[in-house]
Amino acid sequence: MFNIQDLILKVPNIMSDQECELLMNYHKEHEKESILENCAEANTGIDTQSTFKCLSLPAKSKEHELVHKKTKAMVEKWLLYLKQFKAFHLPLLSKCLNFSHMYRLLKYEVGAKIHPHSDFSDYTYASCTFNLNDNYTGGVFGFWNSQHTVTLKKGEGMIWPADFFWVHEVSPIKTGVRYSTNCFIQSVDADLSQEMNEQIYNQAAARATGHPQYFWHKEIK
Repeated sequence: MFNIQDLILKVPNIMSDQECELLMNYHKEHEKESILENCAEANTGIDTQSTFKCLSLPAKSKEHELVHKKTKAMVEKWLLYLKQFKAFHLPLLSKCLNFSHMYRLLKYEVGAKIHPHSDFSDYTYASCTFNLNDNYTGGVFGFWNSQHTVTLKKGEGMIWPADFFWVHEVSPIKTGVRYSTNCFIQSVDADLSQEMNEQIYNQAAARATGHPQYFWHKEIK
């Protein structure tokens, strides 16, 4: 039998020093374009602003192509790794790990963190990150309100399931600056998933009032 944390795969040195420098330099050169993001805090459900600086990589740029290539490699390594457990429907999972919603560069300065949250959304099945440097303190990756913690080294990748059970966070940076990438791996592209959701949820809302098997007879959003 396995523990839930065994579903996390870390791959050391999947990014070379040169590749890490390329991505960090891109953030430094385009930092004025970075934004702050919001997502629900897992313990309260309250929409909460993160304090890292997020920058999306433009499609077809060399930085985008690099992260795309490495993310594909992480997906392939994860599927192979999960095979050893002889416990999962991997043919179905492999069909669902088909598209990255975007590739984001993240900069965590002193005090920056991300609160406990989940990457769950419809059609999203995995999350993947690459650590681009390790000359900082703090910035520890924590799962389940930090009951399980992970310290990533420079060039190391990590991939794990993305749903509401996989609550995770990054602790505040104490010294230095942390750079990383992040993406969510989906079965279909973002535009298509939004279109499908609108159709499905609108139909569900219309059916819920008179259907005996819905739990909440109200508008579904």
